[in-house]
Amino acid sequence: MKTQALKGMRDLLPAEQTLRDYIQGKILETYRASGFERISTPMLEDMENLDKSDGGDNLNLIFKVLKRGDKLTAALNTGDPKQLSDMGLRYDLTLPLSRYYAANKDKLPSPFKVIQTDRILLHPSLSNGHTLFPTR
Repeated sequence: MKTQALKGMRDLLPAEQTLRDYIQGKILETYRASGFERISTPMLEDMENLDKSDGGDNLNLIFKVLKRGDKLTAALNTGDPKQLSDMGLRYDLTLPLSRYYAANKDKLPSPFKVIQTDRILLHPSLSNGHTLFPTR
């Protein structure tokens, strides 16, 4: 068995995780004291939403997830590489927050004060040697 974490990823020892939990706890405590509520969104987003970004480098940040089963077979038969994936991993929290708000705006308070701290996935070619899963 290989014992090294994959390139760009790392294991956190208990002391490191305790420190991370403490710092994130203080951040959340500060935001909550100012009336912010915490949300969470899925790591995966629909490719149609991800592809509608401003383009440029953002499109290079996307880790695409292939379709599965018969949908993948049908996509392969089209010969169009854009048809192969139907979802991708988020590379920042802007799109998920926008989608979340659009889907839930009738149930949310106004003003909507929110904090989201979640992991994202950066493409290795653009992560400048940093971890692929930074917390934002």
